[in-house]
Amino acid sequence: MKLKELKIDTWIGDPTNCYIVVDENSKETMVIDPAGEVDKITQLVDIMKGKLKYIYLTHCHSDHILGVTDLKNKCGGKILIHREDSEGLNHPEINLSPYIGVGEIELEADSRIDDGDLIHLGDLAFKVLHTPRSYKGKYEPLL
Repeated sequence: MKLKELKIDTWIGDPTNCYIVVDENSKETMVIDPAGEVDKITQLVDIMKGKLKYIYLTHCHSDHILGVTDLKNKCGGKILIHREDSEGLNHPEINLSPYIGVGEIELEADSRIDDGDLIHLGDLAFKVLHTPRSYKGKYEPLL
């Protein structure tokens, strides 16, 4: 397995972590939280000779999802997000897109995952360990 961390510049002034995981045998690849700078991400995927299988979103805030559509258009891959966060992908008050001035982000997950699910990448298997904020029966953004 190869794991690379990228610092992606965001609107908040601090970079967001983006990770690229590649199974060395199959070259199946997963990009985690592509916040932007998609050319930088695709360049590293190409250097690693990766074949993008999954775009995994740890949560739906815009500083983690802004580059998803562009990355999917350029490289393919299925968008994965936990079921409880998926509703926020298209809700500006939840994904906080108005705060970065990009307008509404329209994004649909290909698959919703749950705690304990396995994500297979070549010979690798990743077990989902959901670590939610405190929910009080409804998803509420942190402001």
